[in-house]
Amino acid sequence: MQILIGRPDINRYMNALIDIVESMGGRVRLSTENRVSFKPDLTVTVPPVADQENLYALAHETGHLIDYIEGNLDYDMWISNRPYRINAEMKAWVNAYHLLKEMDAPLEEWEQHVQRKLFTYFQYEEVS
Repeated sequence: MQILIGRPDINRYMNALIDIVESMGGRVRLSTENRVSFKPDLTVTVPPVADQENLYALAHETGHLIDYIEGNLDYDMWISNRPYRINAEMKAWVNAYHLLKEMDAPLEEWEQHVQRKLFTYFQYEEVS
């Protein structure tokens, strides 16, 4: 169990997601210095703060991990092909929703969060 600062109720859901990542052979790196991300070495990076924003981010990055392990995410294509990336991002959001719904996590801010994030995929050309 990871110790996260913030809301204890959200901490429980984030730890459940961390357990899922670890059960798939991945690891969660808690960092305030690095961007929220998924890497092909099966590492998911999120801030160590238990709030809904980070819960949704962790679920989304776990969605990428699921797709990668199942062979449905080509990381090189994700980096280099914008239409592919947009499609992969949408799939990760769908995976995240199913994960959160299954654990009965709070979803009252879900739609607004996803809309804000989806907009950024059309706003920026390059992945950094």
